[in-house]
Amino acid sequence: MIIVHKGFDGLDVAFRTNIAKELSDLLVAAKERAIEEHEPQLIEWNGVEMHVQSSGAHGYQFRCDTGLLGATWFIKKPNEKDEWGIRVSCKSLPLAVHGLGRARDDLHAFLDAIAGPITTKDVSIGRVDYAVDILAPQFELCADNFVMHSSSKRAEFKDIEIHGTSGRTTGVRIGSMPFRQLAVYDKRADIITKRKVEWWKIYNKNLQTIGKLPLEPKDPDQSRVWRFEFRVGKRHLKDKWNLRTWEDLDNLLADVIRKLSEAIRYAQPTLDSNRSRWPDDPLWAQVKNEIAEDLEEMASGVEPGVIKDIRREEMAALILGQIIGLSATLSVLTDGDDEEQRDLPQRVAREIDMAQRFARTDFERKRSKAKARYRFIDQIDPVPAAGVSG
Repeated sequence: MIIVHKGFDGLDVAFRTNIAKELSDLLVAAKERAIEEHEPQLIEWNGVEMHVQSSGAHGYQFRCDTGLLGATWFIKKPNEKDEWGIRVSCKSLPLAVHGLGRARDDLHAFLDAIAGPITTKDVSIGRVDYAVDILAPQFELCADNFVMHSSSKRAEFKDIEIHGTSGRTTGVRIGSMPFRQLAVYDKRADIITKRKVEWWKIYNKNLQTIGKLPLEPKDPDQSRVWRFEFRVGKRHLKDKWNLRTWEDLDNLLADVIRKLSEAIRYAQPTLDSNRSRWPDDPLWAQVKNEIAEDLEEMASGVEPGVIKDIRREEMAALILGQIIGLSATLSVLTDGDDEEQRDLPQRVAREIDMAQRFARTDFERKRSKAKARYRFIDQIDPVPAAGVSG
């Protein structure tokens, strides 16, 4: 059992500030284009870029995305009666690649650009997720092995969700948000299902650091990683811990997560009918040990460019597969003989060449749309800095 990753995996924060009317007008226009063209629209403001989506969320008129290594921003139209005009949900990759400190700096750099600087009191932490990933191919998850501490309110963890296939449990989630929640699941299956291939690079970089061989994703007996994820929501953070600001987060979160690991645990069953006397499962003991070391600043050490390269290669392979599939369909629709089908690659290449040479304007328009769509994996971006709006 080897720790292949540990660190923050999710972060939601609200800010007491509002955007300027000029930016609001720009977002309105971009949102209208996104609705009309059925795809997000790329805009620039004060030196930062974002994709504006076709819909907002939960009282926020605008939803903007800053890419693979960025965050999802929820923005309200400026309103003097509503001071809390911006909320952000930081993605897991920047937290894994850069660590909490750099991710936090990036959030504030973007916020400075769209709304200006804020004070330390203008921050409200809404959710924090912390994960420990363990390479444990032989581990078998059993929902009945979770034990709640006697001092825990059973109502707090009454919500239990179990996932699995063919008699095998692949995930268990206990508790509910916005209170607190523990999720244990097969991270290898999650990576494969959701095509999060960059995580193999993160795991292998960490394994290399401790002198271990890289994982072989195709071999479950060699690459089965289990994630133990501790999630704490707004109600628990504020009502139980009065945790609101960045300073509160730095000072209190280790205790918050430790208390969650004590309130509910994964045990090793014995013949004792009193479940509270069951000892911790060795895997759970290892997870608690990692948490006990304090929630130090964690970063994978993987360069952002490597992550983007992986995502570009994955996307290019997907599109190439679609081209091959469409070519096979074309060969059927043209109903040609074997000789004509062998000429299909040349025929497709000629059509592309004709489009580039004789329909150049339309071809370049499509290229421009593609460059905007994949802007955030197209190149490495510097840390955003506030400038002058144009």
